[in-house]
Amino acid sequence: MNGFEIYKKMDDDVQAIYRSRLLTEILLSLNEGSKKLFQLREITESTSQALIPKLRKLEADHLIETKEHEYFLTSAGKIVASGIADSFVTFWTINKFKHFWLRHYLEGIPSPLLKEIGCLYESEVLKDKGMKILNVYNNQLKMLKEADHI
Repeated sequence: MNGFEIYKKMDDDVQAIYRSRLLTEILLSLNEGSKKLFQLREITESTSQALIPKLRKLEADHLIETKEHEYFLTSAGKIVASGIADSFVTFWTINKFKHFWLRHYLEGIPSPLLKEIGCLYESEVLKDKGMKILNVYNNQLKMLKEADHI
């Protein structure tokens, strides 16, 4: 099965998470560690009345659990939240360097490395400032020629 076929089979669950700002924010915040309801309210800038039904849905889907008034991801929830976080980091990286990705030949990048493009989110694209690429080399050669001894 390819990604599209899997998406069609899982459409309700997957789409519900990506369509709902609260579901996404809850999973992403719990991906960083367990949280109490008041912390989730602060992070999501939502009310308890808005959060509780979303928390119950995530519990019913076995993505989160609660223990002593604290919410945390289940093992399955960690996998899902990590995948969601990765997808957002990838989108961020692509948008941040859109001019770079649109002008470069990507077919030469191995598929496993393309899946890790999100790891570049803190990087910078350096641009040529019109300097001659061999200037450093030529200057070093000049210094060697003019040196009394090496």
